[in-house]
Formats: sequence, C-alpha cells, structure tokens
Amino acid sequence: MKNNYQIVLFVITLLSPMVSAMQPMDESQLGEITGEGIGATFDNVVIHSGNYGDPDDFQIRYKLTENGPETLIFSELRFYRSGATPGQADSGGFFGTYDDPFFVGDLREISESYISSIDPEGDGTYVDANRTHVALYTGFPAADVSQLNRNFYSYSGKRFNAPSNVGSSSYYRGLPNGFFSGTPNVPLGNLEELTTQYAGYLAGQDARLDQATDKFDLHFRLDAITSANVNMNTDDQFIAFVDVEGARLYGTSSYIWSHSRQNEVLGQTEINKYRNNSAPVQADYGLAMAMTTGLRADVIRISADPRVSDPVTQEAAKASILELRDVDMYLPMGSVDQPMTISTVQYSQVQRGTWKNPTYLPASTQLRIEIAALPKEVQQAPQGNIYVQSLSFGDPNDEEVITGREDIYLRDASGNIIATVPDVIHRAFVPKTVIYNEQVDLYNKNNPLNEIPLIPNQNVIEIKGIEIQRMIITTQDL
Repeated sequence: MKNNYQIVLFVITLLSPMVSAMQPMDESQLGEITGEGIGATFDNVVIHSGNYGDPDDFQIRYKLTENGPETLIFSELRFYRSGATPGQADSGGFFGTYDDPFFVGDLREISESYISSIDPEGDGTYVDANRTHVALYTGFPAADVSQLNRNFYSYSGKRFNAPSNVGSSSYYRGLPNGFFSGTPNVPLGNLEELTTQYAGYLAGQDARLDQATDKFDLHFRLDAITSANVNMNTDDQFIAFVDVEGARLYGTSSYIWSHSRQNEVLGQTEINKYRNNSAPVQADYGLAMAMTTGLRADVIRISADPRVSDPVTQEAAKASILELRDVDMYLPMGSVDQPMTISTVQYSQVQRGTWKNPTYLPASTQLRIEIAALPKEVQQAPQGNIYVQSLSFGDPNDEEVITGREDIYLRDASGNIIATVPDVIHRAFVPKTVIYNEQVDLYNKNNPLNEIPLIPNQNVIEIKGIEIQRMIITTQDL
C-alpha cells in the first residue's frame, strides 16, 4: 500500500503503579488485583488501500484448495473518518480519550451466580461458595454505554394522550389517526412533547459517543475465483463490496479467563444432568470468554459490483445493492455464568457418503466452540436487540421496488397542514415516517426561519430479546 497506509502512534497510559520486582502469585493473590492495565488512545487513525489492481492496492488471498484455483481475495481495505475523503492526509479520526480509553490488560475477579461445593485451594477442603475466576478484561471506548429503546411506540407507551375526538387506541403506531391524510387539522395531543423528550433521550447517547470516538467508514472488496471464472476478466467474476458508513462501537467489552470446575464435587443428579452419552456437555474446561458488542451505523451497504456494467447504456448494476439504514445492534456472546469456551474434543466422525449406514472414522481431535446450557439458578441469559430503521433494495427509482406514489402533507407542531408535496415515491420496506421526514428535511432547508418538527421514526426491523440458551460448534475434517 506504499505511503497510503497510516496508523499514527497512540498514547499509552500505564494505569498501575511501578514496582521494583516481579514476583509469582497464586490465583487467590491474582484475584485481589483489579484496576491494573493499559489504557490507549488513538489519534488520526486511517487505513487506506488503493483500488484492486492499482500499484498501491493491498490484497489478502485465501486459497480454498491446495492445487485448484479456488481463491477468495480481500482488497480495497479502507477505514477512515466519516465525511472525509479516503486517502487524504486529514481523513483520520480519533478513537478513545484519556478519560475513556481503549482498555486492555486489566485483571478482574469475576464470580458465578450459583453456589457449588468446591475446593478452591486444592487442599481437600470443600466449601459451598461461588466459583470465582481471574479474567483479563478488555474494554472499548464507551464500554459503559447501554443500548436505547429505538421504538417510539413502546418508548411513549401509555404516556401518549390521544385527542378526545380520536380515541385512545386509534392512532398510527404512536401518531394520531389521520396524520398522513389530507385533513387540514389533526389534533396531536401531547405528541410534540413526547417527540421532544424522545429526541433528547436519543441525543444524550450521541453526545456521549461523540466524546469517545469519531464516526468511521469502512470499505472492502471481495473477489471469488473459481475453476469456471479463473480465466475471465475481473469484471466477469464474482465481485462484492461492503461499505459501513457512520459506524462506531459502544457497550463493547470482553472477559477472557481459563475456565475449570475448581475441583467441584457433583452429585449423581448433576452428573446425569450434565452428561450426554458419556460426553460432558457443560463447559467445564477451556478458554472461556464473555463478550458484548454494540454497533451503531448510519448505513451498512452490500453490493455486487455497482460499477458501470453496460458499455452501451453506461448503466451500473444498481439492482444488486442492499442497504440497511440507521442500524443499532447489541449482541452478548456468553456471560460469567454461561461462558463461551474454546477447547478441543476427540470424537469419531461419520465418513462422508455413509450417513444412511454410518462408517465411523478413527477418532480425531477437533476444535469446539461452546456456550453451555444455562444454569437454572441464573434463570435468563443476557439479551440482545437489533434495530434497523429502513431497508433499500437496488435502485430507489426502480419501479419494481416502488410501492406507490402519494401526496405528503407536512404539518406544524399544532397539526395544521402547512405544505403539500405531491406524488412522493414510497418504497418497499421504508416506513411512512421515514418518507415523511425526508420531505421535512427538504422543507426545513428551504425555510430555515420557519422549520417544522420531525416525527419519531419507526423501525422496519426489530429483533428483540436475543438469547443463546445452548450452542455447540465443532469442526470436522472434510
């Protein structure tokens, strides 16, 4: 990538006092050490790679077969501050501050919720206690920020006071009935008050994230080479692009520790519960992890070669684009009580092609990634939520994705129509609230002294209460 690759040196702050000598410590002593670690702040962060085939490009090639042409190629890796021009000297952004750094190397003692009979010292003295572990903690900037409720309908709840002439249950998912119609005046009740509260509720998190990190854009390209297209031009091969715009992490951290039963004594009932065909199903041993990842992004775009593809019409393959807008994902993966473990197991695989009448191969060692069964004492696994405000398929002007055309009636805070925009295009999987606000933005730009309020958007996709109750992933030799 020549001189276009830049990661400016970051400032490291030692958060522990200096000591004159290093001495070995046992696990109980390690458990008393907390708050020690390294904090790092990153400034002017940018990664830039030229386009595929250019002199300054960067490629990672992954061979799928030993002698065949099957290959995946990752290229055009670019990571830079949102709003900047990639490759320019000022395209870097900051990540972390002295008060809220990227945090790594902190040893913390964590305890499981349920009580077991354990021998914590390994000296034959059993006690009923919570199992404890010394974990390595890593935290990203804004690791303490929680996910917000991005559904105005559930946020407002029963606080919305519908006008008496409308009826308490006759409104459009948080908006008064008739809001999108041509009725000259629609009583809004306390909608404006709730809208202002909701906007402030969301703005508080944005302000907190602005202090922790810039927004960043990410771009990369994926090429797939097969025996069928290996001799073709790159334009005739499979090409995909991934773009993430306006992205930043929040609430993201991890704990990593060496998991063991700590000489726990199990009764026959527990043994029967935790064993399956003589193979343990409880995550007893291995590298254990408890992670959470929160991601906010303005746009996530996946496209299959949107460049000019028709030499006659000079049209690009716009129909191959999928966009997710205003994305908010919060996903836990394991917890202290239900960790995700990485370990090795031995088992006999079924020979390929013999599943009807199985022929078992000699036992081999395989990698296992496992989230244990949720202990009954814990009752509930950590929950995650995914919100997506709208989807966009292909070209927004393509008649195949246009669901209709309808007038938009713009209203002031009192519910009076102040402007009408005729024949506005409505698109599949885009809520009417989003279409309405697009026209409000245009109106406010043209009328800066007479702006009208936006209304809360509704999410077209909500996946709420995601829990992992049990998961096992085991590799196989193919």
